[in-house]
Amino acid sequence: MLIVYLSICWFIGIALASQLTWDAAFWGGLATAVFIIGLILRRWSQVVWLLFGLGVLCLGGARYTVAVPIIDENHIAFYNDTGATVGLLGQVAKEPDVRDTYVNLTVAVERIAFHDGSSQPVTGNVLILAPRFPVIPYGTNVAVNGRLATPPEDQDFSYKDYLARKDVHSMMVRAQVDVLATGQGSPIYHAIYAVKQRAQDSINQLIPNPESALLSGILLGDDNGIAPDLAEDFRVTGMTHIIAISG
Repeated sequence: MLIVYLSICWFIGIALASQLTWDAAFWGGLATAVFIIGLILRRWSQVVWLLFGLGVLCLGGARYTVAVPIIDENHIAFYNDTGATVGLLGQVAKEPDVRDTYVNLTVAVERIAFHDGSSQPVTGNVLILAPRFPVIPYGTNVAVNGRLATPPEDQDFSYKDYLARKDVHSMMVRAQVDVLATGQGSPIYHAIYAVKQRAQDSINQLIPNPESALLSGILLGDDNGIAPDLAEDFRVTGMTHIIAISG
């Protein structure tokens, strides 16, 4: 039960940090002070556990404030919705999400260029909706041209919040993508994605559709091959979580 209580404290800290304006240094200092007091009062076990839970709460608050980016001129999201076409230099930071008519690319941006010829270094990730072919793999350095926009949200679903949880705060639709260099990025991720692709190829060779698509969704987290009517059946019956794991 201890891990349950500590988890609750952690999430309470995250919730509090989302409503307060305290920075990470304050949360971290508060956690340090609480742990020191707990060490001093270690003979009183009940008080110590209470202070330990409070310290974990403060660490949760610190974690939230660190995760939330500062949107200023050094962050790519600062240039959302200007209506102007900009150029981006960056690297494909995740495995491409291949759809029927387009590909979602998560690009870690390093520099932005403006129409007047000026440019500056920036940080942050952008979701690029690229043409279906060719599929640009992880670790590819790219130059992208298009208009930056804030992900949409409505009363039913906030795509903005969904992407924010993935540390993506900008998107670019109908973008022009040019490949500059391939084979960059982490060798570890290259190896992981290669193993995943071999597993995907083996499943497709050994098992016919729609069973192969379902198995790929369950084992590899790749649910793009699942027929829309089958995906809707999973949604209606509340079983979507079976194919919603991360590959």
